[in-house]
Amino acid sequence: MHGSTRSRVAVHPAATGTRAVVWIEPGRALVVLGGDGDEVASHEVAIPDLAAAMPPALAAVAHSIGTADRILVMGEEDLRTALEREIVAIGHRPEIIREADAAGPIDEEALVARLRRLV
Repeated sequence: MHGSTRSRVAVHPAATGTRAVVWIEPGRALVVLGGDGDEVASHEVAIPDLAAAMPPALAAVAHSIGTADRILVMGEEDLRTALEREIVAIGHRPEIIREADAAGPIDEEALVARLRRLV
């Protein structure tokens, strides 16, 4: 076998200044995105109860986060963990993801407040 013994420098995309906060619970995920300004965007993704339909829904949530360079995932532990795995699977680095165990349900206003504090 012929292989390379040279070490390779990890290349990570430049920070975008975009932050995302996600609340996930059975039935829905609420995503709030914001940058350094005051503007925020939010949307809701339906999370089905069927196990076979869950992976595409989690993928939709992960893709809706876009190029965020700081992500906070909150909600039920098993859904939170599954979503974090999906976020990493689409190409985000695991170290940009934070998690919080919060009692819910949480509305958009509370997520916007968390987004403002996300560093």
